[in-house]
Amino acid sequence: MKTSTEYRQQFEELVHRAEQDIAQHPTTYKRRLQGLALLGYSVIGGLLALLLLLTGGTVWLAFTSSAVLLLLLKNKLIIVLGGLLWVVGRSLLVRIPSPTGYALKPTEFPQLWSEVNALSKQLATPPIHTIILTPDINAAIAQTPRLGIIGPHHNTLLVGLELLMALSPSQARAVLAHELAHLSGNHSKFAGWIYRVRQSWAQISHAIQQTNAWGTAPIRYFTEWYTPYFAGYSYVLARNNEYEADAVAGKLTSCHTTASALIATHVYAAFTQEQFWQPLYRKAHTQAQADQATYSQLQQFYQQPQPQHEAFKHHLRTVLTHKTNPSDTHPALIERLKALKATGLQEEADDRKALLWLGSEAKRVIQHFDQQWSHDNSVEWEEFYQRAQAAQQTIASLSQRDDHTLTAEERWQLASLTEQYQPDQDALSLYLQYSAEQPDDNAADLAIGRLLLAQNDADGIRYLEKAMKNPALRVYAAHECSRYYTLHQQPQQANAWLVKLEAANDMMHEAQQERAQLDDVDILIAPEVVEKSGYDFERELIGALNRHQHVSEVWVAQKQVRNFPHEPVFVLAVKIKGFILNEERLQLTLLNSLPQTPHNVFVVNSVTHKKLVKKVMAVGKQLY
Repeated sequence: MKTSTEYRQQFEELVHRAEQDIAQHPTTYKRRLQGLALLGYSVIGGLLALLLLLTGGTVWLAFTSSAVLLLLLKNKLIIVLGGLLWVVGRSLLVRIPSPTGYALKPTEFPQLWSEVNALSKQLATPPIHTIILTPDINAAIAQTPRLGIIGPHHNTLLVGLELLMALSPSQARAVLAHELAHLSGNHSKFAGWIYRVRQSWAQISHAIQQTNAWGTAPIRYFTEWYTPYFAGYSYVLARNNEYEADAVAGKLTSCHTTASALIATHVYAAFTQEQFWQPLYRKAHTQAQADQATYSQLQQFYQQPQPQHEAFKHHLRTVLTHKTNPSDTHPALIERLKALKATGLQEEADDRKALLWLGSEAKRVIQHFDQQWSHDNSVEWEEFYQRAQAAQQTIASLSQRDDHTLTAEERWQLASLTEQYQPDQDALSLYLQYSAEQPDDNAADLAIGRLLLAQNDADGIRYLEKAMKNPALRVYAAHECSRYYTLHQQPQQANAWLVKLEAANDMMHEAQQERAQLDDVDILIAPEVVEKSGYDFERELIGALNRHQHVSEVWVAQKQVRNFPHEPVFVLAVKIKGFILNEERLQLTLLNSLPQTPHNVFVVNSVTHKKLVKKVMAVGKQLY
C-alpha cells in the first residue's frame, strides 16, 4: 500500500506532466483531457445502460418463457439478478444535495438580482435559478444535477454576507463577474466544459463517499481513482480558467477593481479573524452570554478603512509571498495580480459597500444572521464560560500556593489552564518550569515548541524535535514545524517536515484501523497489562457480563498491535449457554452491557465467533 507521501508525489508528478503537455503539445493535452472527461460520463452511461438492460431482459425472459421463469426461481438466479440491479441502481441513485443558506427572492432583493442578471446577460451564461446568501467572504457557483448524479443542472449563486459588507459595489461586481465567467459563452467553451466536469465529479465523489452504503461500491472504487486523476490532470487548465475569468472580470469592471477585489478576498479572511473574531470569542472568558448582534458589529467593523490598517498590510505582504502549490486549482495571488498588470495596493475610491444591493431588506437580513449566529453559538459559549470560571478559580488557587508544594500534575494543570483560559498571561514560562522538573515529558516539549514558534522564535523547532520522540505527538509536532517553515518561505525544510507529517498521519491511520476491526487472522496474546491498567478492569468486566443469563464463561486476551502497543486492545470471549433465538440481539446486548473503559475492547461470543473464542481461551485468562 502506498504511503501518503507517495500518493502526493504521484499527484505532483501528474500535475507536472500536465504542465509539460499543455506547454509542448496543447492539442494532445486537450484531446487526452477530453477523453478523460468522456470516460467519466461513459462509466455513468454504461452503468445506466446495464441497469436498463438487466431490468428489461429479466422481465422479457420471465414473461416470454415459463421455463426461464422457473429456472430463475428454482436456482435462485432471480436473487442474483436482483442483487446486480440493486448494486447498479444504488450507485446511480446517489443524491447530490443542493446548497443551503438564506434564499434571496427576486421580488424581495431586486437590486442584487438585477446586478446578477445584467452580468449573466453580458457573459451569456446559463440562467441562475437561485441566489443564496451565506456568512462567508466569498462567492461561488454550485451546479446541482436534477436527476441524481446526471441530468440538467440547477444553477445556484452563493454570495457571502461578509463579502457584501467588506467590498465596494464595483469590487463585488468583479467577484460575481469572475464566478459567472466560468459558465459563460465568453469563456473558452472547452475550458468551461472541463471546469463543469471537474466540479460535477468532485460533487459526485463527495456524495458517494458520504453515502458509503452497500451497493455504491462499484462506482465508489472508480471515483476514488478517477476523481483525483482527472482533477490533477486538469489543474493546469483550471489555473488558466482563473486567469481567463479574472480577465473577463477586468473587462467588465477594470483591472484595478478586479485586483483590489482579489486582494480583499485573499486578505480579509485572516485579517478579520485576527481583528474581529478572535477578540469576540475572547469575551467568552468573562461574558456569560454570547453577543446578540454579531453581524451588526461586523458591519460596523467593515465601515472602517481597513486596507490602511497596519495589520491588513502585514497580512497582504504575507499572502503576496505565497507561491502556487501543485494541488491548487487557483494560482497564487501575486501571479494573478501580475497577469492583470496591477500589483500595487491602491485605495478604493468608492467607500460604499455592496450591502446596499440588499436594499431595504438589509437590516432584516443582518438580524437573521445575528439570530442564527446566536442560536448556533450560545450553548457552546455558555459552556465555555462555565469552564473558564472554574479554570480561573483553579488557577487562582494554584497560584496562591507555595511553588514547592505543587505536584507535577498541578504544575501541568496550571500551565495548560493558563494557556487556554488566560490567553493574555504568560503560559510559556509555566511550561518551562514544568519541563525543568519533568524533562522526559514530551507533551511539555510540544507545548513549549508550539508557543515559541507562535512568537517567531525558531528555537521552538528544537523542542518539537524532542516531542517527535513520542509517536502519539508526532502529527502535532510535525504540523507545527511544517507550517512554520512554510510561512517563513523555507521550502526545503517545510517539505522535509511535510514528509514527517505524512508518515505520522499514516501511522495514526494504521493505529486507528488496528483498533477498529478484529479478524480471525489477528494475533492474540496473554493480557499482561490488565493488572497495569490503572483501575480494577477485571472486576468491572465481570460485574457487567456475569449477570447475563446466557453467559457461562468470560475470557480475556489482548490483540497484538504494531502501533502504540502500550495502549492495550482487549478481546473478551464470552461462552454462551442455552438456546439463542436472535444472535444479533445477543451480540448487541453484550456490547451494551460493557462499562466505560479507557481501553479498546472487542467482544466475541461462542455463537457467532467460534474460532475467535477458541483463540482467546487458548492464550487468555478466564475472568468468570
